[in-house]
Amino acid sequence: MRLPLFPLHVVLFPHLPLPLHIFEERYRALTRDVLADGSPFLGRFVVSMITEGPEVAPSGTDSAGVATLAQQIGTIAEVRTAEQFADGRWAVLAVGVSRAALGAVDRGGAYPLVDATPLPEVAGAGAKPLVPQVQAALDRYLSTVKRYVASTASLGHDERTANEVTTSLDAVLKPIQLPQDPLAASYAVGGVLQVELIRKQQLLELPDAASRLRMELDLLRRESRLLADGSMPPVPPADIRYHPN
Repeated sequence: MRLPLFPLHVVLFPHLPLPLHIFEERYRALTRDVLADGSPFLGRFVVSMITEGPEVAPSGTDSAGVATLAQQIGTIAEVRTAEQFADGRWAVLAVGVSRAALGAVDRGGAYPLVDATPLPEVAGAGAKPLVPQVQAALDRYLSTVKRYVASTASLGHDERTANEVTTSLDAVLKPIQLPQDPLAASYAVGGVLQVELIRKQQLLELPDAASRLRMELDLLRRESRLLADGSMPPVPPADIRYHPN
């Protein structure tokens, strides 16, 4: 199928939400066409992680002439809600539907189009027993993140401030119960993990849930260990935000 291509500095996993603030003209046009009555795109477009080029065209340049290169494995996304503002900007909530292999890109129009072939959803051998192992590793990871952020934020502050930080973290970093389905669980963990985008892309490209869960188990254990040792900070909360185009 041929769908609009939306390259971003993000890796979107199936079943997970993607909020977008769309202000650039080429992506306003993309959104209008995706949402139009009788659209051949049926409310769908493709998200792929940028490998070269800007996410937003530099000020004063023609965005249609800006070629941004992206990964050849991406995710088909479907718009669930959309609101257009008076100035033409859009607030969109999309959800990942399916991983897809991306083919030739047509840059002849207002926005790029790409040939997208949905990839099969495969659990893989031994996937189901991995879910409780990953759940336990995820619980430890989130607890370690909470302790690390609380201790870092509390440095130089009194006990009352430290308690306020801990209370805030309890509200934000709530326990996450993974689905029992290995595929859904593997995508959920991929979205939660705060690691380099290239690692998230590697997770997306793995052929089955079992392979993905095994890699996530290793990553969760590695991140927990590094955070416990104080070797690296988690991604700042400000980096987990409403995503502009």
